Amino acid sequence: MQELLLQMVDNAKKEKKKLLALKEVAVKCQEFELASKFREMEKELFPLTDEENKAKELAKKISIVFRMVKLNVSDDICWLISETLKIHSKMEGSFSVNEAYELIAKRNRLFDVGE
Repeated sequence: MQELLLQMVDNAKKEKKKLLALKEVAVKCQEFELASKFREMEKELFPLTDEENKAKELAKKISIVFRMVKLNVSDDICWLISETLKIHSKMEGSFSVNEAYELIAKRNRLFDVGE
């Protein structure tokens, strides 16, 4: 059994989504020290890019604004709203399905959202 668990952890080191899943399971089981170790592995093996850092910083700022007006919106949605409004404004109201699809794909990539 222990070998299988170690094998699962080794496999997770190769794929960020698997490592995130292990971290989530550890949190759900209230194994916070283990979850912390998985988080350390995640930061070491899959460091954030500059683009991801900037997106997350923007999302945090917008999230604070939304919470000030009693809107509880996740960071990835805050970023998506901000970017959608920027592009919509740049395009002077001409917003297409292609732009929407690109924004959703970018959100999924930047915030590790799998839909």
